[in-house]
Amino acid sequence: MPALTAEARRVIEAEAERRIGWGSQAITSGQARLHHALATNDTAAVQQATAGVREGLLLLESGTAALRAIEVGTAPRQLAMTWFRDQLGLPPTEASPTADGGPWGLSWYHLTSMIFLVAFLVGTLLIQHARMRRVSALVERLSAAPAGGPAPGPAPAPGEPSEPRPPALPTGGPSDFPASLVGTVPAPLASTAPSAAAATAAARRPWSGKLRVAAIFRETPTVKTFRLVEPGGGDVPFTFMPGHFLTVSAELDGKTARRSYTIASSPTQRSHVEVTVKREEQGLISRHLHDRVAVGESVEVSAPLGVFTFMGEEASIVLIAGGVGITPMMSVARYLTDRSYPCEIFFLYGARSPEEFVFREELEYLQKRHANLHVAATMSRAEGTAWMGATGPISKEFIARSVPEIARRRVHLCGPPPMMEAVRAALAELGVPKDQIKTEAFGPARGVAPGTAAPLPSCGLAPVGKTIPRIATAEVRFTKSGKTGALAPDQTVLEAAEVIGVEIDYSCRVGICGACKVRLLEGAVTMEVEEGLPPEEKARGVILACQAKSVGNLAVEA
Repeated sequence: MPALTAEARRVIEAEAERRIGWGSQAITSGQARLHHALATNDTAAVQQATAGVREGLLLLESGTAALRAIEVGTAPRQLAMTWFRDQLGLPPTEASPTADGGPWGLSWYHLTSMIFLVAFLVGTLLIQHARMRRVSALVERLSAAPAGGPAPGPAPAPGEPSEPRPPALPTGGPSDFPASLVGTVPAPLASTAPSAAAATAAARRPWSGKLRVAAIFRETPTVKTFRLVEPGGGDVPFTFMPGHFLTVSAELDGKTARRSYTIASSPTQRSHVEVTVKREEQGLISRHLHDRVAVGESVEVSAPLGVFTFMGEEASIVLIAGGVGITPMMSVARYLTDRSYPCEIFFLYGARSPEEFVFREELEYLQKRHANLHVAATMSRAEGTAWMGATGPISKEFIARSVPEIARRRVHLCGPPPMMEAVRAALAELGVPKDQIKTEAFGPARGVAPGTAAPLPSCGLAPVGKTIPRIATAEVRFTKSGKTGALAPDQTVLEAAEVIGVEIDYSCRVGICGACKVRLLEGAVTMEVEEGLPPEEKARGVILACQAKSVGNLAVEA
């Protein structure tokens, strides 16, 4: 009970006595009215009299409690709680924890509970802060690490993706953008990708060895992506740039088969390298990869190879791809978006059907994340599908609609040879100079399988339903080995050499790697693809054995 002045005590006592007097009068008056109401059987009057008696009792009790509190020194709060419990019919409590007051008028029970809750909240916030600091440090470490990608996790089931590809591609042409960006050379961008000089040096002396298959992604019913990593962990043991490819070797049926595939992953991802392979019925390596190779197995690889490389120095880039020719363009797109390339990127793609649209989900994801990436696609056959975009081949009209002012931009082109010829013609009509078009032939090597002989001329008609054999019209002499073999007009020098056991190194067999270069000593040849042959070497009489064909006799230094 707080100390009261004499004046305050007198005021409380006077108020208490007044309430006691009023209460006594109310009880007496109420009893009289209650007797009269009962006598007259007036229920309404009975209720009023009862209410008056109840009010008198409350006044009497409050006055009496105030006088008792002054006499015994009970805290007013405790008196109020006791009265409240009596009114609600609650049992009395023993020594309530709120009886003793603490600081700020709060009980010690309340103060202790609040202190505990505050300590719990502060501890939770500190733990969350520590977790966020660890997450930030991990993100910074991963961003700055040369690997540029996560370490491989547990091996998934063979043939199934070990992680989801990011979500499907809207179609249509890109929006216009400021002309001031056209022709502006972007500033060099910092990244974990190797320098152009390092990648060029690596291509001159390719690395060979085994890489482990860490994951397999199914892109379409006939296309899979194989993610390869260093078996012992860490970065892949070679550097590359977009456009480089690697050669996969395997012993099949007692013979060594090789096939080259353009690297589809970004050079910034140093922890792994990815190749995207379409299963070809006549492709030994592609069928081997699709049908036999599982996650966790090793493959024999040589890399990097090729001269179709992209250094990211263009002011604005146009990527045009058809079919599986999208793989080098995806490497370029991933590389540029990884490095926050500041200029416009136009990505044009043609496929036979929406079902065969390779990297559809990832292109949509990249386009949403990067406003300067504009993707437009067209399907040759879209009947009976949900495709709402452009249809038909990559035509002059499609290109003009998708890329504004294309004549001022650098164009990279990759796809099957017929598609590339048609696109080159369309680009020429649109005013794109030839020196602004960079191409890469894509697709299986043409001609028969290695080791198929070119037979000598024979008389008679070929049986119906059978393949007409090659007819040799010339000879090719290999000066170093001292051997001479037959050469058909549709047969390459490399194929003729394999028939008679002359070894000429090769890799891609499509004219882009340059591994099969030999010197032509006599005769003249035609080459459908010369991407792997620099002009200065061609001027010195060097040819690509996998592309060189002739109707006349040849002499080759091999």
